[in-house]
Amino acid sequence: MQTSKRPATDDVREAILNVAETRLFRFGYHKTTMAEIADDVGMSAANLYRYFENKQDIVAECASRTMDERLERLRAITNGTKYTPAEKLVQYALELVDDSHSLVGSDSMIGELCDTITRERPSLLHAKNEIHYALIGEILSDGVANGDFATSDIEQTARHIHSAFMLFDVPLFVGFYDREEFNQRAIGVANLMINGLRRQPATQNNFSL
Repeated sequence: MQTSKRPATDDVREAILNVAETRLFRFGYHKTTMAEIADDVGMSAANLYRYFENKQDIVAECASRTMDERLERLRAITNGTKYTPAEKLVQYALELVDDSHSLVGSDSMIGELCDTITRERPSLLHAKNEIHYALIGEILSDGVANGDFATSDIEQTARHIHSAFMLFDVPLFVGFYDREEFNQRAIGVANLMINGLRRQPATQNNFSL
């Protein structure tokens, strides 16, 4: 049987992203050059441009890869059978805390990188957020199906929950609290969402601007 083999170009791109990520986290976006990345990976700057058009593309690929890895861990929570829908929301928030802490070290430049991606590639963040909405929506759908939750608009509710979870999704906020307090805040916010979803008043007051 013939096995498929990944093209060498993909291997080279992966090697570039690995060394670029290390340098970017240590020195930040502004103090990292294409020539330095090329030197780290052992190639000429001219050769590096064969694989990536510019530094922004490298940063975007690094960010996309990191966010995809996070989304896979969240997808495992969403699709698993270990937790109830309510417990999944709590675990979802705690996973965001874990991942944010793993990205932030004493000398990490993750804040600058987040700012760069937000300004340079907002479409990337919007695309990843759509996946978050879908994953949270799956949890909500399961909760509605088994009677745990009550919501008439799963899509919008998922977006609102993700907004509430944003504190834990962005590594910039990690330094505001110690790890235990961050975990407790994540659990507290998740429980607020759960209690709201379980409440079924006779009439609903929907406030808007």
